[in-house]
Amino acid sequence: MIDRNSTWYKIDFIARRATPFLLTIVLVIIAQAPLKMSGIAPVTLSVGLISVYYWALHRPSMLPVTAVFCTGLLQDILTLTPMGLGALSLVVVYGVMVSQRRLFYGKSFVFVWWGFAMTAVAVGTMRWLLVSLIEGNTVLFLPSIIECVLTVTLYPVFGYFFVVVHRSLLQEH
Repeated sequence: MIDRNSTWYKIDFIARRATPFLLTIVLVIIAQAPLKMSGIAPVTLSVGLISVYYWALHRPSMLPVTAVFCTGLLQDILTLTPMGLGALSLVVVYGVMVSQRRLFYGKSFVFVWWGFAMTAVAVGTMRWLLVSLIEGNTVLFLPSIIECVLTVTLYPVFGYFFVVVHRSLLQEH
């Protein structure tokens, strides 16, 4: 049995609590490598959205809203989008998922994935509208569609990865 007052126990506890945030930050940084497709603007995968959705649904206490906001600001800086747009998007997703946890928690993977797809479409549309308003003209919609489709399509891969991480965080060492 580990002594709960030991330094190692405290370090382990802090590391486990910080893992969702640090993992989200690392994935956001890695995902900023644009995917180049001929004939359209480069698009990126929105793994920050996937991570916030997953952790807000399964363990909101391990990814507090302040961490979500900071992640969104970092995403804005890396993607050179209007400052606050990513933060707003991720905080909205977080708020919706925390408020709708009862609806999604413990349901089938397909139902949760469907919820994520609806969330991704709503966020993509919101971001496109806000960028168009900020720019003063309609920006291309195709990159937003491609980003949304890629993100929704790859949700199962990242979802499985988050499940593995989540289970490892729950194990007592």
